[in-house]
Amino acid sequence: MISRVIRIALTVLVVIGACLAAHDHYFFLLAKLQYSFWATLLSITVLHLRIRHSLSEFAVLGTFTVLLIAVMSRTEQFPFPIRICLALLGLASLAMLAIRVIWCKPSQIAVPLWALVAAASLISAGWVIPPFLTWAGRTTPKVLDLYLCSFDASLGFQPSFAMGVLLGKLSVFARVIGFFYMNVTLILVIVFAEQLLRDVRKAVPVFLAFFLSNPIGTLFYTLFPALGPLYVFQDNFPLRPLPASVIQHMLLQPVVLPGLRNAMPSLHMTWAILGLWFARGTPRWVRVAAWAFVVFTIMGTLGIGEHYLIDLVVALPFSLMIFAAFFSLSAWKDSWRIRGIAFGFGATSCATLIPAYFSLDS
Repeated sequence: MISRVIRIALTVLVVIGACLAAHDHYFFLLAKLQYSFWATLLSITVLHLRIRHSLSEFAVLGTFTVLLIAVMSRTEQFPFPIRICLALLGLASLAMLAIRVIWCKPSQIAVPLWALVAAASLISAGWVIPPFLTWAGRTTPKVLDLYLCSFDASLGFQPSFAMGVLLGKLSVFARVIGFFYMNVTLILVIVFAEQLLRDVRKAVPVFLAFFLSNPIGTLFYTLFPALGPLYVFQDNFPLRPLPASVIQHMLLQPVVLPGLRNAMPSLHMTWAILGLWFARGTPRWVRVAAWAFVVFTIMGTLGIGEHYLIDLVVALPFSLMIFAAFFSLSAWKDSWRIRGIAFGFGATSCATLIPAYFSLDS
């Protein structure tokens, strides 16, 4: 009886918490102004409905979302933009995952519990990482974009500018690529959900790889500060790249520029690669989706101007390091795993730490 009373009380607290969030004006502003915020919440709905895809779950989720819309409408003007409704849908899914954990039998709690942990981690990363990058920008005012730009130009063309021009000519295709780029967490969620339904023990390392790659990658961001061509060249991107003659005689040095240092290595590319590698053994549609995210993320990271080509290249050994570190089907003493971690860390370090040390030190 006491256990049931506690569960009811916890359920009420979860519902009240979701309603308070929907009633909060700051939540409304985040959902309205920040694409990543409502996209992350929407990915939680994808996770929720993948592990519980019954008609009753759809009905309860729809009812809960309508309730949250009604709560928000008391403080904000209705009707809301679609992104607000999608954010509330994700908020309802997050609350329902918590409620499922509360009422789940101990023998069946593993799947919903890890789904809730993953959902909460997605939200927490969005709160923790941006302030850290902002702090890193203040403590490290100089960036090394000129070095990255020079390397890309040494290939005989400037890939980011070329892809940006291509996307500018294909507006519909550009929107598709933009969707894949901005929603790369979807493939992480889908792959994690599929592995979670197959075997919880195999899914936990997948979650750890996805989740911990963020702070580890952020550490490399601070060690090799760079912004991306869009933020360096601004209005000149992508139609007016620097001429080859200028780049050949350009003085390579750190420059002071504002912005988030989140270019080297590309975490968007890392997540797409990890999604592909961890999708092994999942249904074919998941593997096809993983390949699509890899291809379109390559195009998006370059064409949108967030990254240089070298950022994507360095993402490969970085992904290998993360994958080898968290691959659950191999013992730690296996030579391939040790080599994967060593090579991945060594290659990523050589591409970031050593150049950053000598350039920033000068």
